Amino acid sequence: MGDTPDSSPAKKTGQLSNPLNTGIPVNSDTTRPSVSAISLNTTLFKHDALSKDAHNWTTWSRQFIQRLRMNQGADAYLTGKVPQPNRFAEPRAYSNWWANNGSILGFMGLTILESEQEIIDDATTAKEAWTKLNDCHSQEGPVKQVQLIRDALAIRYSTSEKFASTSSKLTTLNKRIWAMGAPSPELFLCILMINSMSGLPELRSTRENVAQALAASDGPDIDSDKEPLKRRLMT
Repeated sequence: MGDTPDSSPAKKTGQLSNPLNTGIPVNSDTTRPSVSAISLNTTLFKHDALSKDAHNWTTWSRQFIQRLRMNQGADAYLTGKVPQPNRFAEPRAYSNWWANNGSILGFMGLTILESEQEIIDDATTAKEAWTKLNDCHSQEGPVKQVQLIRDALAIRYSTSEKFASTSSKLTTLNKRIWAMGAPSPELFLCILMINSMSGLPELRSTRENVAQALAASDGPDIDSDKEPLKRRLMT
């Protein structure tokens, strides 16, 4: 016959089926905590400090994630995929979690400029800090990229300046443009339109309106039904 409620193994040993939700200490926490301490190796991180002026979020964030991934998958803390253990049920795992979280926050702070540090000063977790940085930098992408490409297209080689200096300027702008990611076909079309209107004074207001419409949109994929300025230029 099967066990009765009074004679079940759980009742005999006084254990509960899910101690993690009750705050009852887990025996394995001392020897095999669910969250192990991570000793971050950051020596392989080779990137300029994150800066909004440098528009380098795309390349910086990619390398930051890759370096954490090489440290026992510590990049999971950026997305909240490592749940915080119960401090009473798993005190050691809980302590390890906060130590790992603090190491990632410290590493993050050392790889960004002071102006970026102000964005994450009040963040208590790596996920919160990462979200703040992502939100801050992703909002400026398309419009800033348009400006950088226009600046690059306006540069000309001249006998009044060393060719090497001009090449250096183009190289720097090129790196900044591509650091923001490849432009979509829609964004590049807007860039071409804005740049092509620069020589006609009578199109100045239209040019400014197109730039403002792009800035006001959620990104480069402007809906031609909702953005008649772009539709007018394409017909």
